Amino acid sequence: MRFRDALAVAPSLVAVIDQCLKTGQPIVRRSVEMSQDMKATHLGVTVSPLAEAADPPGVICLFADLTDVVELEEQLRVKETLARLGELTAGIAHEFRNGLATIHGYSRLLDPQAVPAQYRPYIEGIRQEAEALGQVVTNFLNFARPEQLSLASVDLGRIAQRAADDLHHELPSGTTINMAGDFANIEGDEILLRKVFGNLLRNAAEACEAVGRTPAIVIEGRVDRAHRTCRVSVEDNGPGIPAGQREKVFHPFFTSRSRGTGLGLAIVQKIVLTHQGRVAINTARGGGAAVEMTFRLA
Repeated sequence: MRFRDALAVAPSLVAVIDQCLKTGQPIVRRSVEMSQDMKATHLGVTVSPLAEAADPPGVICLFADLTDVVELEEQLRVKETLARLGELTAGIAHEFRNGLATIHGYSRLLDPQAVPAQYRPYIEGIRQEAEALGQVVTNFLNFARPEQLSLASVDLGRIAQRAADDLHHELPSGTTINMAGDFANIEGDEILLRKVFGNLLRNAAEACEAVGRTPAIVIEGRVDRAHRTCRVSVEDNGPGIPAGQREKVFHPFFTSRSRGTGLGLAIVQKIVLTHQGRVAINTARGGGAAVEMTFRLA
């Protein structure tokens, strides 16, 4: 079998081998990205040509799995970006909040009954918009400021169930949230982790509701004792997230919905990274979105 056919699912690796065959020169420690469906998504490859007399010519490849290294580097880059973002914008956000508080305060002092009827809706509109913008600024400050962790050994399954119970009356009528698989204890901050699951459950329910589906959400845990990790996924039956948007959804203020601030998943990512974990977006088995988080065991 030709190597191009055997490695059809790894075009980046085929390109490296082709280059070595054409030039006859070894390629040392080239980093190549593999398909997201593979267990190892980043490989370090060294390709060396076989003896010149070989017919047909061939190469020998040595591989190193760099997936964990690349993911760790990405986590560090995100943490540094979040830290810089918080420093640059926290002061500006405080100033916005002070101004909004003044506007909202003065609007509360106005008596709607003391003005002509045609102006009363404007007063109410000022109040509502000031409150909404104030909430956006508060959410952004919560996102921008460094998190102070209060670590203890916590059960991820119990925290997920508690978050689901807390949202029982808030989510659309008929919403189902099922727990599946195995969960484990990690060193974490229970309040912040409850916020993570709360944000994910709200996002999942809103995505389903937007396309007219009754939300059916599954929280599934998988424990890997060999690697001392617990992977938790939150899956829904919504429309899913296109592959091209899966990295952008963690950017602050990015949203594909008509309502919402676009901070929910950014806050989720920040909290997970603060817990030395990883978070990624995939496709659920039912076709919706699956947010997968990986934590180290306690």
